Amino acid sequence: MPSENTFSITAIRSFVQKYLLQSKVSVDPFARNSRLCDYTNDINPATAAKWHMDAEAFLEMLYTNGVKADCILLDPPYSPRQIIECYRGAGVSVTMQTTQNSRLYRRVRDAALRICTDDAVVLSFGWSSSGMGSGRGFELSEVLLVCHGGAHNDTICIAERRVQSNNLELHLKVKDA
Repeated sequence: MPSENTFSITAIRSFVQKYLLQSKVSVDPFARNSRLCDYTNDINPATAAKWHMDAEAFLEMLYTNGVKADCILLDPPYSPRQIIECYRGAGVSVTMQTTQNSRLYRRVRDAALRICTDDAVVLSFGWSSSGMGSGRGFELSEVLLVCHGGAHNDTICIAERRVQSNNLELHLKVKDA
């Protein structure tokens, strides 16, 4: 069955742990109550995460503090409805802009790129197989499709490894053009 705590699902937890075992510094900007990573954040202060900030602001804070991660977990709310529930649950006002998940994903991925080591692995979770992508210098390593049965959406889990570390400036220039 699906769970709002993605990493409590056995197959997904095994997928994550395989990469975390190889990691020295790990980051989870949407951690909820997961304590699997070294740096955990969730916008909701009622969760077990160490920080309670907007995910993009959290990643920017890590960048400013010189944190470099070799494993990042990206498990944001999967749909506009989930974004609304997440923000309202944290007491954050919701606007039409905040419910546009593609904007959220892009902003967070761009911020995550700034703290990636040259050989970082980014694990992305959702109802889409979009991840960091080749435009950010990543190559797909592994895909796990988790079927939850019935009318539930599958969870798509992807692992991508950074193969080009000089793409940050190029990616940000193209994005701003």
